[in-house]
Amino acid sequence: MLQIVFTVGILFWLLHNTNWQELGQRFAALRPLWFVAAVLSYAMNLSVSAIRWRIILMAMERSAPMLWLLRLNWVGAYFNQVLPGSVSGDVIRAWYTRHQTHSMPLALAAVFGDRFMGLGALIAIAAVAFVLGGARVGLLPQMGWTIRILVFAYVLIVFLILSPLLNFLEKFAGRLGEKLHDIRLGMAALLRHRLALGGTIVLSFVVQFFSILTFWLLARALGEAPDAVAIWVVWPVISLFLALPISFAGWGLREGLMVFYLSYLHMGHEQALALSLLLGFTVVLTSLPGALLWIGLHRHHQAPLDLKTPPASR
Repeated sequence: MLQIVFTVGILFWLLHNTNWQELGQRFAALRPLWFVAAVLSYAMNLSVSAIRWRIILMAMERSAPMLWLLRLNWVGAYFNQVLPGSVSGDVIRAWYTRHQTHSMPLALAAVFGDRFMGLGALIAIAAVAFVLGGARVGLLPQMGWTIRILVFAYVLIVFLILSPLLNFLEKFAGRLGEKLHDIRLGMAALLRHRLALGGTIVLSFVVQFFSILTFWLLARALGEAPDAVAIWVVWPVISLFLALPISFAGWGLREGLMVFYLSYLHMGHEQALALSLLLGFTVVLTSLPGALLWIGLHRHHQAPLDLKTPPASR
């Protein structure tokens, strides 16, 4: 309920201060080919991330058919848009892969590891772009501190995952502590597996490249030519904030941050709002096939293990 209140409140405030005629004109001038290219780009984002998920499972000595993971990735993307919480679809992905991992905590570790690697790539892109951005990034208020905090938080989480310091606290949490311990060990297995870690890092940058490409293509679909800082700093940082469970599927939060930051890069209220709304619509539209892929999923959710997986790793 709080997420819905937050989302409705922000959207109401933004739309109340919007020139509806100008906003409508921007959507009326939408360039279809650029929009279709953006939809395909986001579809590639979902497809490549399924490969990353499979590599993470292999690092945990588990595996599942590639088509099964691709299907679940689309199902998860759909439920991330229609259920409250920013990780609802991730929990559903873990639920349907618990048979391949033989453990729900391990399934959660693989899914959260997949999400965690993606966030790390976003932070790296934003940090490097901020350093190389020169005077342009100085236009963005408190962006330097925001990126520093994100980098520090990410490094701290990696340290806690690999460190045995949490063992003491997990023992006092009972069964919940045991499950959290299993999740942490699963994610640590990935971070210690050099080959798998290298592969997931490379794929994470590829996934985020398609995310940034989608942003740029949609801007072009609206006839905009966004500043490079908007593409490489603002959008990655906004994407990181969208992982916070404070709005419904990112609506409202995305629009508010987009209007706020892009105004400092000389993009008008209606321009930034139109781009943000189009981004949200594109994500929903591209994720809709997940609803169809979910139908009948419960009838064969115990997907067979990959026959190429050696018996010892099952």
